[in-house]
Amino acid sequence: MPEPAPVAHSSPAALRDRYGEAFREWLVTRDERELGIAYALGREAVSARLSVMELAEAHHRATRDALRELDEPDARAAVLDAGAAFLREALSTFEIAHRGYLEMQQVARVEHEHVMQLRALADASVRINGAASTEATLQHTADAACEVLGVRHATVSSTAGDPFARVLSATAPPGGAGDADLGPPLGVVLRSAGRPVGMLEVRDVTDRRFTERDEAILAQLGQLAAVAIAKSEAYSRERHIAQVLQRSLLPPALPHVPGLSVAVRFIAAGEGIEVGGDFYDFFAPRPGRAAALIGDVCGKGPEAASVTSLARHTLRAAAAYEPRPSAVLQLLHRALRAARDDGRFCTVAYAELEPHLDGARMTLGCGGHPLPLVLRRGGLVEPVGRLGTLLGADVHPVLTDVEVKLAPGELVVLYTDGVTEIRAGRREIFGYRDLAQVVAGCTGEPADVVAQRVQDAVLEAAGGRPRDDIAVLVVGPSPRR
Repeated sequence: MPEPAPVAHSSPAALRDRYGEAFREWLVTRDERELGIAYALGREAVSARLSVMELAEAHHRATRDALRELDEPDARAAVLDAGAAFLREALSTFEIAHRGYLEMQQVARVEHEHVMQLRALADASVRINGAASTEATLQHTADAACEVLGVRHATVSSTAGDPFARVLSATAPPGGAGDADLGPPLGVVLRSAGRPVGMLEVRDVTDRRFTERDEAILAQLGQLAAVAIAKSEAYSRERHIAQVLQRSLLPPALPHVPGLSVAVRFIAAGEGIEVGGDFYDFFAPRPGRAAALIGDVCGKGPEAASVTSLARHTLRAAAAYEPRPSAVLQLLHRALRAARDDGRFCTVAYAELEPHLDGARMTLGCGGHPLPLVLRRGGLVEPVGRLGTLLGADVHPVLTDVEVKLAPGELVVLYTDGVTEIRAGRREIFGYRDLAQVVAGCTGEPADVVAQRVQDAVLEAAGGRPRDDIAVLVVGPSPRR
C-alpha cells in the first residue's frame, strides 16, 4: 500500500476514515510499511494542527471497529497490542514536534537574553563614556557588569598604567557581597593601546558556571571601560597641566604696598583644560610705587600662554626703570613683534600708582584694552584713560599717559572683556553699563568687597559657567581711619 501524501488541510472526520483504513490494513498484513503510513498520518495531523485528542479519537474508533468482529480473547489481545504499536508510530511525530518546539523556545529565550544583554551593554556604554571622572567611569563599569551579566558582585580597578598613580577602584553593589557566598571570579584585563589600565572581575553564586558568551560580553564591557578610562585619564592630565600652567602665569600672591588696598578675582572659563588668555599682575617696581595691570591675549592654549608669559615678564622688567606706562607698553609691543611672527596680539591696561597722605596719584596707559572704571567717594562711576591701539599688531601703537588723582577710599576697577561681554546668542546679558551699575552700588566698600560683587554679578548673568575668562583687579588708596 503506497504511503498517502500529506494533506495540508485535513479534517478530523477525514483523518478518522483514513486512519481506520490504514489500521485495518496493518492488522491484516502486519507489514512495517503500514507503520510508515501511521507515521505519515501523524505528520499530517501535526501539519493540519490537529490535536493529540483528535488523533486518539481516530485510533479509538478504528480499534473499537476491529474488536467488534472478534470474539476470542486471544485475538482481542493481539489487536490491542498491534494497535498500541500503530498508535505509538502515529504519535511519534507529535513528540518530535514537541521537542522541536521546546528547542525553538530555548533558542528564542537564549537569543532574547543575548539581545537584552547587548541593549544593556549599549546603555552602559553611554553612561560610561559620559562620565565626568575616572572614579565615575569605574563605578558605571562595575554597575554595568552586575546588570549585563546578572551577577551578584563586580570589582573594577585602574592605575592607568602609571606605577606612581594612586589605585582607583569601584565595586557593585557598593556594599559588596560576602566571599563565602560567591563562586570563582571571571575577569578581564582592561587594555588601552596595548597597555594594561585596569582589571574587571565579576563573581556570582557558587553554582554559577560562566559561559563563553559571558566571557565575550565581559570582554566587550572591558574594552568600553578601558577606552573611557584612558580618555578620562588623558583629560585629567590635560586639565592638570593647564591648571599648573595657568597658575604659573599669574602672581602667586598680591604684595602689600603701604597706602594701597588691592583685591583680585580670576576665573578661567570652560572645563579648565585650556589655558586662557587673561592675565593680571600687581607689584612694586620701585620703592613707594605700585604697578597694577590687567591684559588679554588673543586666543587660548599653549600659544596664548607663551604670549602671556612674555607679556608679564616684559612688563615687570620694563617697569623697573621706566615710570611712564605708555613707554612700558611700547617696550611690550616691540618685544611681541620681535619674538613672534604668528600675528598674535594682546591688550593691556597698565597703571602706576604713587600713594601719599591725601590719596594716590595714578598714571594710566591703555593699549587696546577696555578703560578702567573709577568709583568716587560720592558714588560716581566714570571711565578713565584713553583707549590706545593693540600691542603686537602690525601697526605702530598710539599710546597715551593719563594722570588720575584718587582720594582715600576711591577705587579703580580694571577688568577684561570676559566681564562685560556676557551674551546669549546676540543678546547682551551683562555689559559695560551693568558693570558700572554694580560698581556704583559698592560705594564706601573695601576693594575685596567690590571685586567679589563684580564676580558674583558676572557669574549670575552667565548662569554660573562663563564662556570667557573673568579677571577683575580693584585697587586704590586705603581709606583714612
